[in-house]
Amino acid sequence: MLFTTFQFLVFLAILLVVYGLCPQRFRWIILLVGSMAFYAFSGPHFLLYICSTIVVTYFCTMQICRLRDKRDALLAQADKEQKREIKSRCKADSKKWMVLCLFVILGILATVKYTDFVIANANSLLAAFSFEERIGFMRFALPMGISFYTFQTVAYIVDVYREKATPVRSIFKLGLFVSFFPQVIQGPISRFSELSKDLYSGTPLESKSLARGAQRVLWGFFKKLVIADRLWPALATLTSAPDEFQGAFYLLSILLYAIILYMDFSGGIDITIGVAEMFGIRLPENFRRPYYARSIQEFWQRWHMTMYSWFRDYVFYPMSVGKGMLKLSKWGRKVFGEGIGKRLPIHISLLWVWFLTGLWHDASWGFITWGVAFGIVIMVSLELAPLYSRFHARFPWAKENWAFIGFQIFRTFLILNVIRSLAIYESVGTALRMMGSVVTNFGAGDFMTRGVSELNLYTADYFAAGVGLAVVFWISWLERGGVDYRDKMAVFPWPVRYAVVGLILFMVIVLGAYGIGYDAHQFIYLQF
Repeated sequence: MLFTTFQFLVFLAILLVVYGLCPQRFRWIILLVGSMAFYAFSGPHFLLYICSTIVVTYFCTMQICRLRDKRDALLAQADKEQKREIKSRCKADSKKWMVLCLFVILGILATVKYTDFVIANANSLLAAFSFEERIGFMRFALPMGISFYTFQTVAYIVDVYREKATPVRSIFKLGLFVSFFPQVIQGPISRFSELSKDLYSGTPLESKSLARGAQRVLWGFFKKLVIADRLWPALATLTSAPDEFQGAFYLLSILLYAIILYMDFSGGIDITIGVAEMFGIRLPENFRRPYYARSIQEFWQRWHMTMYSWFRDYVFYPMSVGKGMLKLSKWGRKVFGEGIGKRLPIHISLLWVWFLTGLWHDASWGFITWGVAFGIVIMVSLELAPLYSRFHARFPWAKENWAFIGFQIFRTFLILNVIRSLAIYESVGTALRMMGSVVTNFGAGDFMTRGVSELNLYTADYFAAGVGLAVVFWISWLERGGVDYRDKMAVFPWPVRYAVVGLILFMVIVLGAYGIGYDAHQFIYLQF
């Protein structure tokens, strides 16, 4: 059930009514039933996957709770030496349950998402060595949002093990945390300690929350339907015929992808956060004006922020300060010197994180190369940090100079989207060939002659997307300084506020890409 469908709006309206009429202490149950029903719309058999994750996680966290309860009882009667041994034994036993849980739930994700990728590469190796045998594909159907709810569950079990989160002792409440319907499709990836504050409280429906949430949902619809889905046919045309659309057309394709991906993904997140807000539940923000970033590292601190923080907290930090990395650093200092040896664990951990980030996005060499490329760019930037510091010390005006800031933003945007192109063409080789065509076959004359007339779009599409982009830019300008545009609009007189909301609604209805004969395009991140 897509967010941008009439069926979803009916589902949401019914759920809001039932939630509002239900006694407060039972409202979380309404959310659980609604979430499971929503998930079942993607295929009732997919409930097996998400329910397996819930059951395994609950069982393992309860075993950790049992060990903690036993530890606390023993500590009350133990001396100093015994306390150390009791804590050590409890931690070791708890770690076994955590590892078991991670093995199972990540194993489910790996099996359904990566089995055929491994088989395809194994078959390629067999063919390279002239073996006639081939391994048959499993062709698992990918459950909706499995990457998102699995990562959210991983964070939960690790936080329980680290004693940073108090485990929930109801399997049904845990089920709601894992399956909460607005975020199960494409995030954001929430932490239990934050989401649980509102998720089980049964907050009464309030007119302010309903209105603010509905505004956020409408804004998401606007981004998705008026801009992303309007422009998608042009991008599909450009990337499906790379031999025909090279050089200047390649630059157009990466620009279109930058616009479409942001409007699609951030639009979906706007709908997610807005729907949750209507129920009085706060979800973490996932974007902070990312295309204003001055470096690739800053971009990822602004784009898909919950994924970035997840990899930082649960992969990068544990790996970079682990015992193995400390030994490697000590060896590196002896062999390569103090500076390189000190940074060696950071760079290895960084490349591993970005390899996993690419693999998480999709089981393809395009995304794996995409991830490694981002890791290399960030690693090089860290190595060049002393040079940047000397530059800014000599030219302090550059930090506030609008022309230099504009250059940094443009440079970051260009590097970002060249790397992204590794994931939008059918193969890494095709993407590299398209990059090279900018130099070898730019085709300015061909681009000026054909222009955008052969991209499967009509004048109305360009008009709608152009107006939509202007509105998004205006809202983005209002949000400078980190202030929600709705708070900025709240100071306007009510006729102005209603006029703005009415105008956006009108544009969604009139300019949105939907209706009879329209093939609704799935949210891009749904495939991840």
